[in-house]
Amino acid sequence: MNDTGARHPNRFLADLTQAMHSAARTARQATIDQCQADAKAYTEQLRGRTNDETASLRKDAEDDVIAIVDWSKAEVERIRVETEQRISQRRDLVEQELQEYNAAVEFEIERVQQRVQAFQEEVDQFFEQLIQEADASTFASMAAQFPDSPTFVDVDRGHQATDIPALREQIMRPDGMDEVENGGASMAPEAAAPDQPEVVDEVVASRTGRHGAGAAKQPVGPESTQVVVVGLVSVASIVTFKRQLSRLPGVKSVGVSSGPDGEFVFTVGHSPETSLGSLIPTLPTFQARVVDEREGVLNVSASDPEAES
Repeated sequence: MNDTGARHPNRFLADLTQAMHSAARTARQATIDQCQADAKAYTEQLRGRTNDETASLRKDAEDDVIAIVDWSKAEVERIRVETEQRISQRRDLVEQELQEYNAAVEFEIERVQQRVQAFQEEVDQFFEQLIQEADASTFASMAAQFPDSPTFVDVDRGHQATDIPALREQIMRPDGMDEVENGGASMAPEAAAPDQPEVVDEVVASRTGRHGAGAAKQPVGPESTQVVVVGLVSVASIVTFKRQLSRLPGVKSVGVSSGPDGEFVFTVGHSPETSLGSLIPTLPTFQARVVDEREGVLNVSASDPEAES
């Protein structure tokens, strides 16, 4: 009697299963071996590429280092040139400052001598009248009116009109050398060519009879007017008045000399259409007014702000 409820695996199925297991193990090992081979190949590729990248990065770094060194050398040279320029500028400035101050002192000395001479003449005249008086009471009354001696004060450097402090600040400010490196042409208009030393030279030369480069007479022609100003007494005001004249529309040049009676003559070169007679009263601080006008000459009365301060 045959038993159909339980079947035993035959030899074929057992061999097939064993073969499948063996194939699976083989596939597994092959897969792992292939993965390891791929990883090894990729690792070798990375190492090879890393060497190339490392060499490239090192080259880039060396190029940057060379550029930094070159920049440093250029900066050192620029700073050296800037330093020499600023030192030279400062030394030139102190010479200008000394010239200005000494000229102001000489001008003040001349004013002192004039005041002493005027006081002496006043005293001589007073005593001439006093000694002619015979009445004692009248004599005593007259003596009580003895003239007071003039007082003198030290020259005030703060009254000098050049922009010495501004020039000094510009020289001492590092970024100010950007203008100096351009030849100085970019400096502030007043700072680029301060005119007080020239004014002082002109005034002193005209008073002493000495004429140098700074005291050259301005040519008088169809486009030149002599502005004769009374009322100016200080160097600072003379310089400021000259500077303000030079800023008027159409004015090309301004020279200055002193006249025989204390007036100052400003020779102004200007465009033909420039009307100095209408422009001068607009100058600030001086309360200037034209008192007489004829061809080529303007007579001006001005109030000296330095004398009033």
